[in-house]
Amino acid sequence: MKPATTDLVQKNGFTLIEMMVALLIFSMLSVAGVVLLRGAVNSDEVTAENLGEMAEMQRFVSLIEADLNQAVARPHRDQNGDRTTAFSGPQDGSSDSFLKFISGGHSNINDAPHSNLQRVEYQLKDQTIARLHYTMADGGTISEPAKLISGISSLEVRYRDKSGLWLNNWRTERLTDLPRAVELLFTREGRTYRHVFLVGTGYL
Repeated sequence: MKPATTDLVQKNGFTLIEMMVALLIFSMLSVAGVVLLRGAVNSDEVTAENLGEMAEMQRFVSLIEADLNQAVARPHRDQNGDRTTAFSGPQDGSSDSFLKFISGGHSNINDAPHSNLQRVEYQLKDQTIARLHYTMADGGTISEPAKLISGISSLEVRYRDKSGLWLNNWRTERLTDLPRAVELLFTREGRTYRHVFLVGTGYL
């Protein structure tokens, strides 16, 4: 006859196989938890990256849209004192600039001796679009490039003239001529983007 204590251990204890099965299930649950956690972290990283790219693109679009909407039909003088057109695009490929014009409505926070007009340039260099501006509407020194978006592998610019035609090159009859609209078609990291911006006021 076996002691009562031995029977109690056998009735309430676990066999080796049961322990191994329990450990296997626990291990599987732990691995599944780690996989789910890693997936959630990766998803958060991708989401944050996509949101950052969207915000970067939105800042670029908003800035160039504001500049072009306030473009003024005002010729200016360059650093050599020569009169140039109020608006110009890429010329012969010798410059990285693809847009040059004067934009109004810029605040004068420091009460500097200049008007609310600002001569701006947009450049594509090293796959990065940047904005530059001059200290004066005529002549003046140019600022350091303010980088807006990167990863640009191609860029095409078109201009809508007063007759409604889209032109690949902007050619003016008068120094004060402005296009009605500007179209930017560019490829960024394998994706193609198209944006159309109105130029100035009263050009609809």
